[in-house]
Amino acid sequence: MPTRPDPRIANTLRGAAVLAMLLVAACATPAPPTPVPTPAPLPTQPTTTRPAPTSVPTPVVSPPAFACGAIVGRPGSVPVARISGMAAANEAGIGRISFTFRADGNVAAIPQVEVRPAVPPFTKDPSGLPLDVAGTAFVVVTLQGGTALDAEYNPTYQGPFDFTPGGSPIVEVRRAGDFEAVSSWVVGLTGPPCVRILPPDGSGRLVIEIREG
Repeated sequence: MPTRPDPRIANTLRGAAVLAMLLVAACATPAPPTPVPTPAPLPTQPTTTRPAPTSVPTPVVSPPAFACGAIVGRPGSVPVARISGMAAANEAGIGRISFTFRADGNVAAIPQVEVRPAVPPFTKDPSGLPLDVAGTAFVVVTLQGGTALDAEYNPTYQGPFDFTPGGSPIVEVRRAGDFEAVSSWVVGLTGPPCVRILPPDGSGRLVIEIREG
């Protein structure tokens, strides 16, 4: 007759089996990940706000008052300035004579200028021959160091030297001479002259304005 198993032994075996399964399950559960420390933030450089660039204003020089019946002059920027252009015109009762000069390197070349009242007769320089200029009043423009010739006596200006712009006050402009780097011009007018020389504008241009006094 077979022996029946002892229930206590069976219970013990079942308990051991459950314990073994729990141990296996515990070993199979992965350990939680080790936290990685967050790096401290790098120090930031202070932001420097640069001021916006400011524009340098160009000084505006008002033209001088007209001088009536007087000598008007201005020093030059170079010893010798070569004429490259010339014009004469009348507009709204003001006559304007303009000379343009070649640049001298980085310098705007302007010669010394003198404008003085004059009376005929006029002569050409250096020949001394008579020079007729139309008008009832006159001024002579002298450019000390202003010439239309280069160092080899080649012309630096190919335009006219005599002008009759029409209107008033300028009736006629005629060159009297260009000798030894000094040129002179006789200006015939419709009435007594008032003269001013416009301020330099940074270019190689000389502007003389005339109105009747």
